[in-house]
Amino acid sequence: MLRRRTMLADDRLAEDEVVGRGVAVERPPFSPAQLIALAAGIFFVVIGGIAMSRTGVHAHAMTRHVTGPLWHHTTWLGIGELVFGLFMIGAGVVPGAARGMMTFFGMIAVGWGVAVLVDATDLHPKMGVHTGTGWVYIIAGGVILVSAMLSPVFFTGERAGYARRRAVLT
Repeated sequence: MLRRRTMLADDRLAEDEVVGRGVAVERPPFSPAQLIALAAGIFFVVIGGIAMSRTGVHAHAMTRHVTGPLWHHTTWLGIGELVFGLFMIGAGVVPGAARGMMTFFGMIAVGWGVAVLVDATDLHPKMGVHTGTGWVYIIAGGVILVSAMLSPVFFTGERAGYARRRAVLT
C-alpha cells in the first residue's frame, strides 16, 4: 500500500512533541583530576614566579642562589617550575582532564625528584636543590599520577529532541 503525505495547516497535536530522549553530553565532562592538576599547576607557577622574581633573569647569573619560597632556588629551577605549572594548568582546564598529559608530567616530576635525591650535591650549584626538594617533586608527581589514573570522569546532562511536525501520514 502507498502512503500519502498531506500537510495540515494547524496541527496543534504534533507541535512541540517530544520525539526522542537519550543521554547526551550537554556540558563538558568533569573529572576531579582537573582540580588536582589546577592546584598543582597554580602551586608551581606561584613558587616558580616568586623564585624568578627574587633571582632575576640575567644571562650571566642564571645560577644565582636565593632562599625561599619554601626551598632554595636558582633561575633555572624557577623557570622549570613555572613551565611545569603552566603545563599542569593546561591539563587541568581540559574538560574531563587531559589524563595523558597529567601522566606524562607526573612521571617527569617523579623522575626529577628521584634525580635530585640521587645526586643533590652535584645539582645544587646549578639548580639550588636539596633532598627535601626532591621529596616535594616525588610527592607532587605521585599525587598527579594517582589522580590521573584513578579519578573518574563524570558525564552529565540529558538531551530531549523536539520537532515541529506538520506532516501527517495517511
